[in-house]
Amino acid sequence: MKKATIFHICIVITILFGCEGKFEPINSLDEPNLLFPENNKRCLGIKLDTDKIRVEFDWDDINQVSQYTIDYSDGVSGESNVLITSDSFISVDLEPGTLYTWNVSVADDFGNSKKSKDFNFYTEGLTEANHVPFPAKIEIQENPNNNVAVLWQGVDLDDDIDYYQVFFSQENPPIQYIDNTTENSFNIDVVSGSIYYLNIITVDQNGNFSESKLSRQF
Repeated sequence: MKKATIFHICIVITILFGCEGKFEPINSLDEPNLLFPENNKRCLGIKLDTDKIRVEFDWDDINQVSQYTIDYSDGVSGESNVLITSDSFISVDLEPGTLYTWNVSVADDFGNSKKSKDFNFYTEGLTEANHVPFPAKIEIQENPNNNVAVLWQGVDLDDDIDYYQVFFSQENPPIQYIDNTTENSFNIDVVSGSIYYLNIITVDQNGNFSESKLSRQF
């Protein structure tokens, strides 16, 4: 009986070890896909009696999560607001004629998390065409021999971007690298393993401006 009991225990242990790993959580989570307001576009929304604009934020469902965290901020002042919802949409009352940046973050029960890309939009409401430029979209391409290409693209609803100011260095905040340029790229040598900070200010002909910030270790 003892031998039979030991034999049965061994079988159970073998089965348990054989099943090990089959119930491990999948270490993946989809990045939220933003739908509305669209990136770098005007957003009409619904004008309220309070003179605010009601805007519905909308994004794709993600099956692995039970709640979403939406972060929207004034694109100029940087004042941020965070809301949590179990739906893949939410309505928010915003100021008219204002540039906003928004994103959505998600997390699952296994410690995985993902954040969407940042989208920018303008709530309609200004009586004259004098919009703040959208933050420039930045791309960094790594070349051979520790050389990188920094490229950016600015967008302004009034199509009146005047120039860019570029700050790039290992210091934070970075020191100015290019002053008042109309170019959209530059190449520079970097030190491997070092962190660099980049800040691009987009200025329009009315003096309105927006900032794009990025840090990267090469």
